[in-house]
Amino acid sequence: MELSSGGVTEVARLDYAVNALGYSSSLGRLVGLTSQGHHSWKNPSHVVLIDTKGAVDDLGPVGAHWFRTDDVSAGAVVGTTFYVRDHARLHAIDIDPASPSYLRITRTAVLGWPALTLDDFTADLGGKLTGVSAAGHGPGEVVSFDPATGRVVGRTEIAGLPGKSTYGAVVIDSAGTVYAVNNGYQGRSRLYRISGGAAVELSSGPPMAMIDAAGCLPAPMPPRVQPPAPRPEVPAPAPPSSAPPPPAPAPVPAPAPVPAPVVPPPPAAMAKPAPALVAPQPVPVRAARQRPESRQDLPLDPETTPMTKPRKWAMVTLVLVMLGAGAAAARARG
Repeated sequence: MELSSGGVTEVARLDYAVNALGYSSSLGRLVGLTSQGHHSWKNPSHVVLIDTKGAVDDLGPVGAHWFRTDDVSAGAVVGTTFYVRDHARLHAIDIDPASPSYLRITRTAVLGWPALTLDDFTADLGGKLTGVSAAGHGPGEVVSFDPATGRVVGRTEIAGLPGKSTYGAVVIDSAGTVYAVNNGYQGRSRLYRISGGAAVELSSGPPMAMIDAAGCLPAPMPPRVQPPAPRPEVPAPAPPSSAPPPPAPAPVPAPAPVPAPVVPPPPAAMAKPAPALVAPQPVPVRAARQRPESRQDLPLDPETTPMTKPRKWAMVTLVLVMLGAGAAAARARG
């Protein structure tokens, strides 16, 4: 739907509900969440991009298995971060296709009162998020909060702005003027312009159960954004075949043989004849042992005994001298 002071114009009809709309100036599209037409809470939330003709690009599911679109009631884009309200929590979803955390929830903050009651918010000129709350007993109020911490930084009651109702669509222009749609006040949906602490009703229509809004899209639209392809885990590519093969390692030269020290030959007097090389003889087969015979005494050859004649006469002479010396000693004692 396209909303203006003249009423509501249908631009396209989608096949499923989209919630938490925001506008991304870097992607040039509306950003939203959907469950792809499924009504079961078990289906994951998908981030989608929408152009002015209603063409939808599905970027893929949010990288959190517990996250469901049914719990989301507001959204806005600041830079490359898509902020969505999940009850009293604010989730930051990375929508930068070049980021390693693409489509993942990178941060969660707890919203302060009454930011946690906002059914829609938009990014203001200072990077804060701004919405309209009707949770109190008085008139509606404009509420701003810090998206990094969820802390409320501004609250302003607006005279003439109905309270006790829901403002499901909020946008802000370059001058800081806020436009908000009340879903159903006194049986009618109403569009208000809020500026200078006062609200002016611009138009009204049938009551709406579900409504959302985002910043104005540029005309003409930028080129269509193609969702990035999944990033499969692939091994590192092999080097191209045209590249020269790595050089073979240089052969390691074998160490040069160390020459044996030269020893001078010994003098002729000390030289020993080299042993003659004798051819090995065959080992004779040992005969069987026979019974040993009794030992026989062989005659001793007198010429071959070690006791030669000169040595025998020397021993006889020594015995005679000793006998003579003994006889002389006996006579002296007598």
